[in-house]
Amino acid sequence: MRLVIRLEFSIFKEGLLKTWICGIVSVMMLTLGLKAESQIEIQRDAQEVEQKEVYATFEVQAVQSALLALSANGVVDKVYVDVGSVVKKGDKLLELRAKDLRENTEVARANLEALRTKHSFLSRQFKRYEKSKDALDLNAFEKIKAEYKVSVFELKRAEANYALQKELLDNTILYAPFSGVITQKFVEVGDGVGAISSKAFALESLEKKAIIRFDSRYFGAVQKGDTFVYKVVGVLQDSKLTLHKIYPSIDKNTKKATAESFLKDSKIPSGVFGDGMILLSPKKSNQKSKRVL
Repeated sequence: MRLVIRLEFSIFKEGLLKTWICGIVSVMMLTLGLKAESQIEIQRDAQEVEQKEVYATFEVQAVQSALLALSANGVVDKVYVDVGSVVKKGDKLLELRAKDLRENTEVARANLEALRTKHSFLSRQFKRYEKSKDALDLNAFEKIKAEYKVSVFELKRAEANYALQKELLDNTILYAPFSGVITQKFVEVGDGVGAISSKAFALESLEKKAIIRFDSRYFGAVQKGDTFVYKVVGVLQDSKLTLHKIYPSIDKNTKKATAESFLKDSKIPSGVFGDGMILLSPKKSNQKSKRVL
């Protein structure tokens, strides 16, 4: 019996020793693996530290652009611009046929002027009689007072009607919302247009900007104020751009970060593509770039 117990105890100690040895070996292997991975990470970081330039592509866009439409239905009567026309904010671009609206506006304006004259007379009369109302017949004074109050409401109604008619007429005229150049024209004289749904023109500002896209690994390294040296159709441009905006998010489909810069040469048309290098400033190039998964 004692022999059996000693044998079993010996087997237990041997198994415990093997387990302990296996545990030590596993810990050592894990430690070596972490060190190796850390070394690889350090090498990668060293490569990033040495990064002085970041490759990027760009697209030229207008600083402002819009598809213009009228807020009224009708038939086009006059078109004042064409593709390539340079316009200023507030310039008249297009008019609809609106003879009836013009007549309504003129009638409303004439009625307003007449009521203003009437109200002015009744206002002076009421103030004059109010000062000596004690010497007047009460009914006569109340009649003058009532006529004056009625004129106040009639004048307000006339002002509101004139404002409405004028707005309806103004809606038949399309004005430039900002200065720029007409890039597309969708209507001609005689065309019928629907409110909002029918496009009339495409307008772009003369000022241009470059939308610059680069690898999101360098999202933290690229900063506002960095210089972008760019090429158009493979030709290096003399001027350099300065980044004035870094978009705060990453495109989840392309994994690209986006920056923006104003173009000094406004002659470059919208839609032009190119590429170039973002030159990181010395202190920024030594920063560790952030990885975006």
